[in-house]
Amino acid sequence: MVAEFRRRKIPIDVVVQDWMYWGKYGWNALKFDESTHPDPSLMTTEAHRMGVKVIVSVWSNFGVSTDVVKELRPHLVPGSLNYDPSSPEGRRAYWELVDQRILSRGFDGLWLDASEPEFFKPTGGDRGTYTFYTGLRDSVLKAGRGSRYVNAYPLLHTSGVYEGWKSKYSTRPVVLTRSAYLGQNRTGAIVWSGDIHHDWGVLKAQVQAGINFSFIYPYWTTDTGGFFSGDPADESYREIFLRWLAWSVFCPVMRVHGTSYPKEPWRFGKDEEIVKSLIELRYRFLPYIYTAAWEVTKGTPMMRPLAADFQDEEVLDVDDQYMFGPSLMVSPITFPGGRREVYIPRGKWYDFWTWEEVEGGKSVEVEVPLDRIPLHVRGGSVLPLGRPIEGADLEQDPLELRLYGEGSSSSELYEDEGDGLGYEKGEYQVVPITRSEGELRLSDAIGNLRREHTFRILVGGRVWTELRYVGREIRVEVQ
Repeated sequence: MVAEFRRRKIPIDVVVQDWMYWGKYGWNALKFDESTHPDPSLMTTEAHRMGVKVIVSVWSNFGVSTDVVKELRPHLVPGSLNYDPSSPEGRRAYWELVDQRILSRGFDGLWLDASEPEFFKPTGGDRGTYTFYTGLRDSVLKAGRGSRYVNAYPLLHTSGVYEGWKSKYSTRPVVLTRSAYLGQNRTGAIVWSGDIHHDWGVLKAQVQAGINFSFIYPYWTTDTGGFFSGDPADESYREIFLRWLAWSVFCPVMRVHGTSYPKEPWRFGKDEEIVKSLIELRYRFLPYIYTAAWEVTKGTPMMRPLAADFQDEEVLDVDDQYMFGPSLMVSPITFPGGRREVYIPRGKWYDFWTWEEVEGGKSVEVEVPLDRIPLHVRGGSVLPLGRPIEGADLEQDPLELRLYGEGSSSSELYEDEGDGLGYEKGEYQVVPITRSEGELRLSDAIGNLRREHTFRILVGGRVWTELRYVGREIRVEVQ
């Protein structure tokens, strides 16, 4: 699959191995069935050779017949097949097993699926025949009674993996999980919204969920197109998938996942090029998105309700538009057809696609084709974009600095090595960008990392000038 992405020149950075790899070894055995995965390390090596990282699904509960459950028996919750993460010894034992069997084999991240214990109790007396049953409500954890502490399970579970990872590896912990609890954002884990259906009502609800959740937990994602997805050969499903994908471009994390039908871009027939163009759009925005992710460390969520930024009374009633980073307002299409009403907050705004100026403080009707999403840029903004690339580690120069409207503003462009923990010790570069009347200033770089860039300055949709930045201040007149 990765080779086909590369052959078609469709950008991709990560693939996720779901739970089907256990096979004959049983539920969450943390082993690869040789009949389907004869050489997992070689598989990962080949993916790495093509510039793609691999994440593997692991769970917090285990099949009763697996050898893992035997090793973890002292750390299981009484009456359950879940381990007890409220116990430091339990967290350590779980981490060591996952590290030994998965991460140490060259994989790049973990998908902590079903990280919230489920309460369904099977009929009959053999709990071990139904691995989803946890018994936590009636059991006693190390921390205390399960009914009191069960909501904190994902926090303790994720924290144990995060702490174990940081104690051993110099790479950044990469964890995707289904549930969260207050304080879990300090682990940097990505939370997705669970197994959802595909229809327009669900899509709108996902937009609202993302806005709400991301306001306090920055790294959120959705199963684009729905986990229980439709048939790419069905034109009505292709429409909802493309609208969902266009919205996912402007989510903190963009990913496609689902069951029932395959979702590779080439499965969408004549719309493959639209799928490809939307993925390329995400990659073009990487300089902006990565900077917005850095702003999270200073307390600014990437994805915010309009009421967080604007005082207009009208924004209190807008639940399907949001700010993404400092400059972009995103207004997803969540129903058939390409038209929708967009509220424009007070001030000057610009249509991202046409550069047309829009005066704020009112609602406007917009219409966009399937390869676009309504996007508006705050007046005075400097928007950094890169050229289309097939992987996030590739060079994106020349970078565009798009100047929208007039006035004074300040912003930054952040970058680091993309992995590793050097940024914690100042191994990054911040380029301060300041606009004043008729002038653009790129100030001396901040941080211990030095990157040179060619910047192409765009004003009103046309190239104004091009300059080379080597970490020292540059001033340029613009009109």
